[in-house]
Amino acid sequence: MGLVISLLAVTFYLAWNIGANGSANVMGTSVGSGVLSFRQATLIVIIFTTLGAYLKGDKVMETVGRGIVQLTPEMVLVVLLTAGLMMTLATIRGLPVSTAQAIVGSSIGVAIALGLTVNWANLLKIIIAWIASPILAGVFSFLLFRMYSRVFRRIKSIKRLEIVYKWVAITGGAYMAFNLGANEVANAVGPLLATDLFDPRIAGVFGALSLSLGTITFSYGVMNTVGKKIASLDPVTAFSAQFGSAISVSLANFFGLPVSSGQAIVGGIIGVSLGAGEKVRKGTVVDIAIGWILAPILGVAFAYALTLLFLHFRLLS
Repeated sequence: MGLVISLLAVTFYLAWNIGANGSANVMGTSVGSGVLSFRQATLIVIIFTTLGAYLKGDKVMETVGRGIVQLTPEMVLVVLLTAGLMMTLATIRGLPVSTAQAIVGSSIGVAIALGLTVNWANLLKIIIAWIASPILAGVFSFLLFRMYSRVFRRIKSIKRLEIVYKWVAITGGAYMAFNLGANEVANAVGPLLATDLFDPRIAGVFGALSLSLGTITFSYGVMNTVGKKIASLDPVTAFSAQFGSAISVSLANFFGLPVSSGQAIVGGIIGVSLGAGEKVRKGTVVDIAIGWILAPILGVAFAYALTLLFLHFRLLS
């Protein structure tokens, strides 16, 4: 019973961090462009993330939970705790990072420390998905911007245009939030499946509700980075970036591959900025890219060290 409570506690901590960090990736463009308020964005995230985790999170949960390393409940505890600490550090700095990279890196770190077998073929597929996701998001967002900018230019009524902007922001945000639940919440709760102690759908809803609390309490800093510090966004570019990113993550969901909504939305913002001829703030992009590179490496190192510490105090079997 004590182990179950500990697992739920660290899962809550990690999912809360995803809410503080990942939900900003979903709604940062709409809030940054002024189309939706922070409160409206938060409500959309809560509803559609829960639906995504409950209805479509099983494939990614299976990959993360059993497709890379076979973990015991104690090992899962180390993986989740390591990933959660990494997400907290990134959120404090206001940087969007990848939960998938933190989880996968932590799993590898535990495996190396304990001499476990790693499914390198699956790991290679995941790494390819990490690289492809922001690139595809940029391409989709670029094409969507070119298409939608022509449509919106035909609307002459300012009042009607504002209504359309609001609804496309809600639609794009809801789609992206659904994918956040189906992929990144699945990243957080996926390791629990390795313990065979939790039902996937119940675990998904628990993760989504934990994420929702993180969104409400601590997501504004990263939302500001995504929405305002990469490039200047208007409603059309914001919607195109959201929708293009969501398509990219949906493809990963179809194949059951854990990817990052943060990587996707950054790729989407760069894509629409190129399409609109807007200047991309290279310094912010470089900082974010460095975080992407360091996340799995630090995940391996921290989990390795924490595993050895647990072994020393005989907390890990």
